[in-house]
Amino acid sequence: MGNSVVIYPEARYSLCGTTALLPKSLGKLAKFLNVPVLTLICHGHHINSPFWDTSHDRGVSPTKATYKVLVEKDELESLSVDEINERIVNEFEYDDFRWQKENNIIVNDPLRAKGLHRVLYKCPYCNDEYSMDSDGIYLTCKKCGVKIEMTELGELKALNNKDIFTHIPDWYEWERDEVRKEIENGTYSTGLLECQVDSLPNAKGYIDLGQGTLIHDMNGFKVRVNNEKYDFEMIKPVESLYSCHIEYQYLFKKGDCIDLNTLKDTWYVYPKGKFNVTKIALATEELYKKNQIDKGIELKKGII
Repeated sequence: MGNSVVIYPEARYSLCGTTALLPKSLGKLAKFLNVPVLTLICHGHHINSPFWDTSHDRGVSPTKATYKVLVEKDELESLSVDEINERIVNEFEYDDFRWQKENNIIVNDPLRAKGLHRVLYKCPYCNDEYSMDSDGIYLTCKKCGVKIEMTELGELKALNNKDIFTHIPDWYEWERDEVRKEIENGTYSTGLLECQVDSLPNAKGYIDLGQGTLIHDMNGFKVRVNNEKYDFEMIKPVESLYSCHIEYQYLFKKGDCIDLNTLKDTWYVYPKGKFNVTKIALATEELYKKNQIDKGIELKKGII
């Protein structure tokens, strides 16, 4: 209709400024639309306003965006879906913290580490998953006492122990590896958690469904609301979700939550007790990967 189509193909926020998996349907969509494929990759936005704390900007200037024609219209017919996807995946490789260091971007914000514990939730020193905290420019573990500074270049420096991770995405990917081990052992489970559930079926606003229960395990998600007013259940098996959308301190700091969708509704699920939504997001991806591999489906680089 003469308009440009702009999509965010990862379909969710980047938790630590690095690439997420892309759906294999992207190549099919490009062929269907039969228009040139262009990419706009931004650098510095996550450093300036990281998803784990968007309460204030960090004063990063300038940021940078790379604009590129990736696939010309006359190439679409001859290129396969896999070839188009490969081009997109290769172009979508980014790491904002690496970009910061390579370009010597100094961030002297006194609250630059605030909220970082929501992403770096597992302590690599004592392996506890529920004791990390952050404030000012420091990450701390309330269990083992390790204290880590987030430097002005976005690196990590342990102040009272040896360095294990100096690059934030390396810590994040280690957490993924740890979740994958639980899945491979068949032991991954959040356990049954109490939760608050809000529904957003349309643009008119949220509906408070009340208290419910959530479990995420080797079978996927199961959320149940059963009270005087509502009796609903949402089940999302592993094969139905290659990722899940999460929020930190969502809706006037109501809490960290998980978004689960049907074609007609979105549930915002706020767990209570011991949990971490970052771990749940990582587990969703790794469970889906295992499901695909178990079915004999070959996983290509960066595509799910």
